[in-house]
Amino acid sequence: VLLGPFDGLRRWFASYPPHEVVGMPSLSPTMEAGTIARWNKSEGEPFAAGDILCEVETDKATVDFEAQDDGVIARILAEAGPDEIPCGEPIMITVEDEGDAGAFGDYVVEGSGG
Repeated sequence: VLLGPFDGLRRWFASYPPHEVVGMPSLSPTMEAGTIARWNKSEGEPFAAGDILCEVETDKATVDFEAQDDGVIARILAEAGPDEIPCGEPIMITVEDEGDAGAFGDYVVEGSGG
């Protein structure tokens, strides 16, 4: 068996089921940061393409963040509240299989400090 330079990373990454870390969306051409006004879905809850996952406040308006595909919210990384979140910063983790959502209960984004 030959081990490549990424085998350790592959084993670490493989400790979680397939998932996507979703960043704060840029919902307008000038948006640099936003605030999550309200989550419309909860952890463990499935969603379909077109469902509104959360409402995001920008400096100009409150905009719906719609799902582009079907999936399940495995973990919410950014709570609703007054704190601004830069575009691209992780706000949630999604999975395709509802049975995989529970595996992310202790998931922490590297560098987030918590």
